[in-house]
Amino acid sequence: MFKRIQRGAFLGAAFFLLAFLSFSRPADALARPKGNVIGFIYAQDGTTPLEGATIKFKCLTTGKIFESTRSDVYGIFKVQGVESGIYTYGIVTEGGDFNADDILGLKVDENETAKLSIALNPYDQDVAAAITEVTKGKDKNGEFLVGMIADFNPQTGIAQIRVVKGLLRLNDRIHTKGKSTDFYQDIYLLRVDNSPVRHVTLGQTAALKMEQSAQKGDLVFVVSDKKILPFFLTPLGVAVVIAANGAVTYGIVKILDVATPCSPKR
Repeated sequence: MFKRIQRGAFLGAAFFLLAFLSFSRPADALARPKGNVIGFIYAQDGTTPLEGATIKFKCLTTGKIFESTRSDVYGIFKVQGVESGIYTYGIVTEGGDFNADDILGLKVDENETAKLSIALNPYDQDVAAAITEVTKGKDKNGEFLVGMIADFNPQTGIAQIRVVKGLLRLNDRIHTKGKSTDFYQDIYLLRVDNSPVRHVTLGQTAALKMEQSAQKGDLVFVVSDKKILPFFLTPLGVAVVIAANGAVTYGIVKILDVATPCSPKR
């Protein structure tokens, strides 16, 4: 049986660290067992099977790409000969492409099968255009100017960030820079009118807890991790894992910051 995924409360950091160290050993340091991945692709409702879709998995440590069979009428796909590792993935459908919402850790023994179910969530038109703008507009350092701090409360550390281009999303990594400000942090909570939101787009202002002191007028950039580039520059939406068995770790990307820590200057 698959286990249901509870995003953000999956496993402890200690497990992530052990998993990362295990998955990321050099290819020549051990004989990598090869197993299989089998699962279902569903429409946004999580129950309607999607036929004719193909999943591409890319191993972040070796660069190898593994491609699935086209999903059948029941939404079933299969990938053979997959090695244990940390993967990003993308899904190709007849209607358009979908980037992964997060990273997968696959731990498969020889001929073992990892199982997962994935739902595809299309973006609305404005969000899709903003994501494409951000992806294409990043500079050589992988940064894109998305907003500026309209107000900052030094007592609470809360900044009001006004989006001037593209969009700002949960789990984005941002770079806040000004005359005396220069630091990086991840976004775990965004609020608009005291309500949590998943993203804010052009013209909106969101409240964000800053990890360091900032100043009104500081610029805010979205930063991409060059090790985890998306599959597609113009995705139609996002692919979300909704169930998996014990061979799959969802959200393993969080350990990358532990393995390669960033200084306040990045």
